Parts: sequence; structure tokens; C-alpha cells
Amino acid sequence: MSSVKMHDRVSFIRKAFGETQRARDGINVAVVCPSCNNRNKKKFSINLETGQCHCWVCDLRGKTLVPILRKYDKSHLVEEYCQKFPTEKVFRKAHQSPEIDPEEVSLPDGFFLAVDSFKSRDPDIRACFSYLKSRNISERDLWYYKIGFSKIGKFRRKIIFPSFDSDGKVNFFVARSIDSGARIKYTNCKANKQSIVFNEINIDWKKELAILEGPFDLIKSDYNSTCLLGARISEDSLLFSKIAHNRTPVLLCLDSDMNKKSQAAAKLFSEYGCSVRILSLGAYEDVGAMTKHEFIKKKLQTEAWSRNNFILSKIRSIESGSII
Repeated sequence: MSSVKMHDRVSFIRKAFGETQRARDGINVAVVCPSCNNRNKKKFSINLETGQCHCWVCDLRGKTLVPILRKYDKSHLVEEYCQKFPTEKVFRKAHQSPEIDPEEVSLPDGFFLAVDSFKSRDPDIRACFSYLKSRNISERDLWYYKIGFSKIGKFRRKIIFPSFDSDGKVNFFVARSIDSGARIKYTNCKANKQSIVFNEINIDWKKELAILEGPFDLIKSDYNSTCLLGARISEDSLLFSKIAHNRTPVLLCLDSDMNKKSQAAAKLFSEYGCSVRILSLGAYEDVGAMTKHEFIKKKLQTEAWSRNNFILSKIRSIESGSII
């Protein structure tokens, strides 16, 4: 990095946090931590090349200064930060509108809406409705999520969940076999699931977004929600980019055995300036086993996540013999 750019970044940090103390490596500077606010100690270290920051006393940290600036009443400096740290990966993700060219996706051959076949006497269709009833899927759910069937080929006796982008175009679909002995329960379309947001058409990015694992979980949640089509939240996915860009509040609703991934995801979202909550499933294995009423009740009882939750979770994992 040129000495001019380095000087500009030091000047910005001094403007935001006060006097700086340059480390011997020339790459890091230390300032008074905005959380500790101990004027006699400069323990908040900031990397001038990457923007990563860390307080050696209270453990305040981030991959970027963006959430720190916002949290401590310095939001007016965010735009200037954009100019001073233009190459920072985290900053770009949080402040540039995410754009990924969508793939062309078509629904399976023979697809038709479930609501158009209530009177069908086809045994496969009747079996699909019986399965939906066993999962407590209502007629309203069928309309809202555009759930359908097909009588053709490998999609027979499967529940088809289509997904639509913000313009109402099909961007993905998942088919779930109704047969307990099926070798493969779920069949996804061939599009890259990291490049789509499942049912983005229903999402308000300014409201808290519930993130679930699969479409049956999605149905049991309230209506500002999406699913991962798995348990992994990728920092390079379109979903993550849009959440970071909009600073969308997040409610993580992963399966009960995914605590490690939930804690890691919560930490990552918080580093991008997003508020996070983690839904406790209690005795349930996943949200799909709940009713909507039970989901909303647990949602109302869920408290905000903090870094202390992550630390406590790591301690518990050590006590139990596993490591996060």
C-alpha cells in the first residue's frame, strides 16, 4: 500500500477514534476502544490494510469497522470509510448491491398446482395430499408457496416446491419424495443454490428475516423467511450478500443439532453489522415438526444474540468433549 493511502487511513481512524499509536510493523494502529473507553489505554487495534479490528481488553472485534462505526454513533463516517478502504472484501459485500446473473430455470415437465387437483382420483395425487395432510400443510400454504405435483417421470409421487425471485421468475425448485423407502428424499434442480434466494419474492429485507434449512421448515415459519436448502450459510452466497447489504436483522432457525453452525453464522452476521437471534427449538428436532403457532410463540421468546453467547457455546463444547 502506498504511503499516501496509509496516511489517509490513519487520518480517518484518528478522526473517528482520536489519537493513534502506530505499531512497529507499520500495518496496525491502536486507539482508545469505543467500548472500554479507557482514556489511559490504547488497546483497540486496527489493521490498516484489511480494516479488521480487535480490542485486547473487552474483545470487541470485527472484520470491518462498519459495525463499530454504526454501533458507537459514527454512522456519518461510513461513506468516508468506503473511500478510504475501497478494496476491503467485507466492506464491498456490505455496501455494494449484490448482483449475480440468474440461471434459466424451468419447473419440471408436467408441473401443476396442487390446489387445481383437490378432486383428482389419481392414486398418486391422493397419496401426495395424504402426505401433505400428515405434515399439517394447509390449503393457504399450498396457495402461498405455489406447491405442486407432476405425474411424469422421476417427479411422480413428489411434492414440488418452486422458488421465485424478486421479479416473480422461477429461480429454483425442490422436489420431496412422499415414500418413506425412497433412496433419495430430495431432488434439487440443477441451478446453483448459492446464486439464488429461495422465494425472494416474499422477502422484505428491512424486517427480521427467519432463515431455515428446508422448505418444510419454511412453511411452518411466519412469512418473512427463506431457507438455505441445507445447513451451511456461505459468505459468498447471494443470500448472505443481500442480508449484509441491507443490514437485515436475522433469526437463525437451524435444526437442533446445528448449534455450532448457528453460533458461527451468528458471529459472522454480527461482524457485518446485522442484529441476530437464534431460535431455541426446545424438544423439537426442526421447525418442520412445529405448528405455526408454536414457531411464533418461540420466536417471541427469543432474545438477541451477543458475542457472549458464542464464547459460552465454545466453553460448553469443550466441557462436552467437542470443539467448535
